[in-house]
Amino acid sequence: MSSDSHDTLYKMGSPPHGKQNNYETAYNDAAEQLALASIADRAEKSGAGIDGHGGGTALSLSFLGDEVIVAHPEISVLYRDRKEDMPLWAKILILHYLLRAGGAPHSSEQITFNQIKGGMGYYPAFQRRCITPLIDLFGNQPDRFFEAGNAAGGVPVTIGDYALLFHCFPRVEVIFSFWKGDEEFPPAGNVIFDLSISDYLSAEDVAVLCNMIAVKIIRSFTPRV
Repeated sequence: MSSDSHDTLYKMGSPPHGKQNNYETAYNDAAEQLALASIADRAEKSGAGIDGHGGGTALSLSFLGDEVIVAHPEISVLYRDRKEDMPLWAKILILHYLLRAGGAPHSSEQITFNQIKGGMGYYPAFQRRCITPLIDLFGNQPDRFFEAGNAAGGVPVTIGDYALLFHCFPRVEVIFSFWKGDEEFPPAGNVIFDLSISDYLSAEDVAVLCNMIAVKIIRSFTPRV
């Protein structure tokens, strides 16, 4: 995949809130809601920790392999150990997770995206953003999907021919699975969630999260010379 294709896919990682000013509106709305919420309740329901940050109070949580600090009640979203700023849509996703988290336990019952509440309406875009680019890139070299996904933070699990589990939030895990093609069937992929996913993220936010993971996998791919 060309660098132009990488850039196009990365731009698709932003949530469908519209233009930049709408991202800012979405962020501000979520920040206002979280500022009014009980930090102890949000920590308990989301699995986040509570710690001091800059002399104040903050929620600390993992997000796609990074540790993130969310200051409260003056809301800011920062990487704990990285100096660069976080993309605005990633901040929105983190705030939405903290706001929506209901504390549901992991059920071990697996579902696909179109089984998530509201997922059917987003499924064509989800397929186009999160699954098709991976099949297009790795369809003829599925072992490279495994290598790139592992480099992007995925942990091997046994589903399909190749599958990787990504720890996204303290209580959200996502599995990307891949099946090799043969003479009868083309290569195929899917994304699998625990039944509890809707207690933590909306279908729209799940689509954004999975696109971010797809981007990480593709950016970790190194073509063989």
